[in-house]
This record gives sequence, C-alpha cells and structure tokens, in this order.
Amino acid sequence: MTLGVRIVLESRPQAAAEARDQVRFQLRDRVAAPMLHDLLVVVTELVTNSVRHGPGLPIQLRIALNEDGSIRGEVEDQGDGEVAIREMRDDFEDGLGLRIVDTLTDRWAVYEGSTHVWFEMRPPAL
Repeated sequence: MTLGVRIVLESRPQAAAEARDQVRFQLRDRVAAPMLHDLLVVVTELVTNSVRHGPGLPIQLRIALNEDGSIRGEVEDQGDGEVAIREMRDDFEDGLGLRIVDTLTDRWAVYEGSTHVWFEMRPPAL
C-alpha cells in the first residue's frame, strides 16, 4: 500500500512554509526523522523555486510513501521555463536550491518541456 499526500498551494511567499507544515503533519509518524528532515528541505526548495520563478498559478505537490520506505515526490507549477542547476555566484544569494535537491535526493529530473519536477529518496541502508 502506498500512502499519498496531495497538496495544492497558492503561489505566494508562504507556500513553502505551508507545504512543509502539511507534509510534516501528514508524514511525521510514518517517516524517520532524518529522512523527513531531508524531505522537508527538498519540498521547501522546490516550492520556493515554483513561487519565485513560476507563472503564479497554483502549485501542486504530490508525495508517495512506498511500502519499502522510499519516497517519490513531484512539484508542478504549470510553467514552461527551464529547470536546471545554475552556475554558482560569488554572493551565494541565489542558485543553491537545486544543488541542495541534488544532494538530498537519490534521483530527480524534470518532465521535458515543463517545470514539473520529480524526485526520489530511499531510506538509508541499515
């Protein structure tokens, strides 16, 4: 059985915090604290990117928690821009979000021609 979380967010500055709070509330008893922490950071970065760079339309967040403990998530903002890791700037004020996502997930990508990002995370091996 797969547990699914679906959240629709307005594209506004509070969206990332709202997403984080809802994911934490729905998964806190089902995901180990270290993995939940990483998931919340990934969700925060992707939703923040959608708010900052998206078209201002509703943002959809979907998370599936699989029986093996793995997580697959998607963030979609209905945009058509390019999603890619950007060059680092000297001031470190911008451009770190997808680097963080790349570090904390096992895999992530973008559906071609969209700003629909998916990611996968596996629980740490025991």
